[in-house]
Amino acid sequence: MAATNGNPILPTELTAGDGRIRVSWTRRGLILAGLGVALFLVGMWRVDGVMAAMGLAVAALLVVARIFGRGNLRGLTLEYRGPRRVEAGKGFSGKVTLRNSRRLLDCFWVDFGVLLMGERSVSGRVLWLEGGGAAVAESRLVLTKRGCGDEQKGWMKSGFPLGLFAFETSVQVGAEVGVLARVKVPGELRLSGYLLDGPPLGGSGVFGGIGEWRGLREWRGGDAVRRIAWTASLKSEAAGGGLLVREDEPPGSQAEGCLLVFHSFGGDGNLIRPDRFEKALELMSGTAGVLQGWGMPVRWVADFDGWEGGEIRTRRQLAQTREKLMFAKRAAWTEAHDLSEALANAGDHECVVVISDMPKDTWEEVVRGLVQPPVLVDILKYAGSAKLEKGGRK
Repeated sequence: MAATNGNPILPTELTAGDGRIRVSWTRRGLILAGLGVALFLVGMWRVDGVMAAMGLAVAALLVVARIFGRGNLRGLTLEYRGPRRVEAGKGFSGKVTLRNSRRLLDCFWVDFGVLLMGERSVSGRVLWLEGGGAAVAESRLVLTKRGCGDEQKGWMKSGFPLGLFAFETSVQVGAEVGVLARVKVPGELRLSGYLLDGPPLGGSGVFGGIGEWRGLREWRGGDAVRRIAWTASLKSEAAGGGLLVREDEPPGSQAEGCLLVFHSFGGDGNLIRPDRFEKALELMSGTAGVLQGWGMPVRWVADFDGWEGGEIRTRRQLAQTREKLMFAKRAAWTEAHDLSEALANAGDHECVVVISDMPKDTWEEVVRGLVQPPVLVDILKYAGSAKLEKGGRK
């Protein structure tokens, strides 16, 4: 029986029922069937009862193999266990269990698996499974397409008993799997904890500039090398510790919050590129995450959400926002006045970050009338900067 190690994370376990069993010939079966027909015809022509009987025996063998092969897949069910939510491009573990619900009849030589979101399969093989038993296979997968599905496609295949026929059945496995958009922090926001070139607030030339120095902490993956305090780190290493980095106060002390605006408006009849919409959602997810991590309240509005949006103050609200992004579909008819009205709702002490799936130079003029200049994220830096094709319509 197939076995596996480890435990699934955030298990979702639902069982599928039997499906229609499809039967197809294998090469071995075709050769044997051809041999049987030849024996029978030659036996009848030569009036050779033994040879004709051998041809009939081959036919009987094929019939019996077909009956046993179909019965071998009956009474089998599939279960999938794995995380309900995964991030696109990040690996996760999933388990699929093949159960034999028949108490007295065993099954043999079965390949099985579950295809998640039409992309990747968790699959395994069992050579023998006793009645009432179960076989488990585990795989590490990476899904790349954003979306959510309540049911996944399961399949079982077998060549039992003699490899004369290939038997296959498909079943629907009730397992919810949602793929969240990737998290991509725009280059306009520095990973070290402050905005690179945002709007001036309170006379400052840099919005959310580096705060007061707070102290030292241990180095973590992703920390910039330039932030390592080498003198303190050498002392720490000598005492058996690790590298230390300088930690600053969170940015945005001059702003009470941030308005995050997502839109799909673009002038000049630029061709719509679906890949840029996906990348823009990744940038929005990354921006929301880093601002929430800094402790800055975030209000967000987007045309794909009917400009309703929401607030992000806690990690729970951040997760709910990313859940909404998982279902987002590009708005088809965003106009310049829609974007202007959304930007006009920015508070006096709010910074503004604008993200779009259209090139910045096609909508930049619309956002220049704000009292505080916004941070504009240019999609061409992240989804390719090939020369734009003209003639496409929104």
